[in-house]
Amino acid sequence: MKRSFRIAAIITLLSAGLFSCKKYLDVKPEDQFVESAVYSTEQGFINHLNGLYQDLGSASLYGGNLTLTFISVLGQEYNVSGTSGHDWYQHANYTYTNSLTEPAIDAVWTNGYKVIMSSNNLLENMDKYPGVLRPGRDSIIRGEAYAIRALVHFDLLRLYGPVYLTDSTSKSVPYVTHADINVRPLLPANNLIDSVLADLDRAESCLRNDPVISAGPRRIPGQQQVDFFLQQRNGRLNYFAVKALKARIQLYRVNKPAALAEAKAVIEGAGKWFPWTNLKLVTGNGGFPDRTFSTEHLFDIYCPRLYVTYTGSFSPSTTDAKILAAHPTRLTTTYESLEGDYRYNPSWIIPTGGNKTFRCFFKFADLDNKDSSELFRYRMPLLRISEMYYIAAESETDPTAALAYLNTVRYNRGLADLPSTAAIETELRKEYQKEFYGEGQVFFYYKRKAQATVPRGGATSGNFTMSAKTYVVPLPKSESDYR
Repeated sequence: MKRSFRIAAIITLLSAGLFSCKKYLDVKPEDQFVESAVYSTEQGFINHLNGLYQDLGSASLYGGNLTLTFISVLGQEYNVSGTSGHDWYQHANYTYTNSLTEPAIDAVWTNGYKVIMSSNNLLENMDKYPGVLRPGRDSIIRGEAYAIRALVHFDLLRLYGPVYLTDSTSKSVPYVTHADINVRPLLPANNLIDSVLADLDRAESCLRNDPVISAGPRRIPGQQQVDFFLQQRNGRLNYFAVKALKARIQLYRVNKPAALAEAKAVIEGAGKWFPWTNLKLVTGNGGFPDRTFSTEHLFDIYCPRLYVTYTGSFSPSTTDAKILAAHPTRLTTTYESLEGDYRYNPSWIIPTGGNKTFRCFFKFADLDNKDSSELFRYRMPLLRISEMYYIAAESETDPTAALAYLNTVRYNRGLADLPSTAAIETELRKEYQKEFYGEGQVFFYYKRKAQATVPRGGATSGNFTMSAKTYVVPLPKSESDYR
């Protein structure tokens, strides 16, 4: 049987214990372990699951490439495309077959399938060693593993797959559900989404008794030992996060009734547990400004090297050839000169020292007090309650109800209500650009909508003409050449 070189390499390392076990399973000797010993206790399964989240938070995935760097550069969020000497210039100009862009393309693919393979390995060992986990914990671990597998597959589709709105049946990426080295075919995009949603249905069923439903995420700052089955469920793919992801995917596949149903279920069920931020939390908060609005995170990921990435690409001390910052004119246009928007001044600041005279991006800057016990340090939001309101606004057939959803978010960002004459689609595009700066969702929004042009990030005016050639990132050479 034909085998994929890249996926075969991943499985070889996974089987040897080099991907997961050396990193986060405390077994001696370091490079070897007896599988039955690892999975003979509940903690072995917990450690494996924790390792999946650690890998998701790496700079190769949601700690960098799939959020604040590579994908946001593709979304023209920074002043890069017009500066030929910039480190990210080729990425911003969609020059995918270039020695500077290929490493990011390869890293997302390789590390994405690494997480998928490890999730498969976890699920298979849960079946292989039944009875080790208590039933309630078995369900939660299994549900989170299914959800992780679905999340990564979907984002690989969004990056490497076709523009779904205009071409839903072209080949996209493989859907891998077993930890073996046999190659999987590149599935048509619509079939892959079927598989993603099937996994999320399994996850939702497993998480039907998730404590987050009745008690919320239970954020507990400063606690050294955290029981992730009961506490800080916003840091895991919990029940509400799974429902939110389903809403995002149903909208992607243009099933607006299903998207609306899922979004409303989250709004109604999770609203009291994930409260809106306020100006005091964003700007003051006792010296710990919460610029990512952490109380609203349905799911965020811990990124241990977040501030290393920030320093290298966003800090005011970064050289002009490396810094990722918005063009001043573009930034003013995006926020419509509305200084009172919670997302504007707190995150975009002209430094008091150094040689930068323009606003730099402070949204993911570390707190001055490194000993702070605030829960939003090192956290990257992946699903927000605000997105559910946007999805509801876009999916709702009643214009009055749609506008109400949109105005709810605006009110909680310090902005006035839009008039009844507002164009919902236009205002939603503006909201995505404001709300998800540096979070990787803007490029995916443009691609989902098949926008013919997007604002050029490195110029005061003008647009990029977009097409399949710019929206569809090619498979890495190590994969495409082998196939």
